[in-house]
Amino acid sequence: MVDCSPRESETILDIATGTAFIPAYLIDKRSKFSKAVGLDITFGMLVQGKNRLLKSKKTTLAPLVCASALDMPFQRQVFDHAICCLATHHMSADDLLSNIHRSLKTGGALRIADAGASSKWKNVIIRFFIKMAAFLYFLFSENFSRALAESAAIGNIHTSKEWEERFKRHGFVDISIEQLRSKHFWAPNPLFMKAFKNT
Repeated sequence: MVDCSPRESETILDIATGTAFIPAYLIDKRSKFSKAVGLDITFGMLVQGKNRLLKSKKTTLAPLVCASALDMPFQRQVFDHAICCLATHHMSADDLLSNIHRSLKTGGALRIADAGASSKWKNVIIRFFIKMAAFLYFLFSENFSRALAESAAIGNIHTSKEWEERFKRHGFVDISIEQLRSKHFWAPNPLFMKAFKNT
């Protein structure tokens, strides 16, 4: 997912970077890029990310920015690659794609990895039980606030077809979506998506 195959002069945007795992990974793997910017709305996560990057002694390669992915503080056409892993279900997909499209250079690549919904999830009763299952799972495996957040995010999980339609609507082309099988029958299937900015 993070194999962007960048060139030395290219820049990468890691959206919802959290503790900057992906920028640190790219540095550790000695990937060729000019800069990997990590963006996250949670300052505390970025502090942890900064500490992680300090160990690599190459913090200039991975500046961290505290801002919303739905209101990115970047100029137009700045990045060659954009990555977003396991975070789109906490956001409006349309607002996110609009912001990414604005920030990517023409021909830039977008990669997203996240949960994918089934068409059956559109049924109100099925969706209710999925939300309850998500709430209970995260309540017992993590904590109450995470359980609330993940349960509320169910409505933002889209099918591969819905994603494809959104990509096209926001000016992305050469769209590829791979769906894997979930380990749990009640859990959403992971989606690995790739698209390019057309104009």
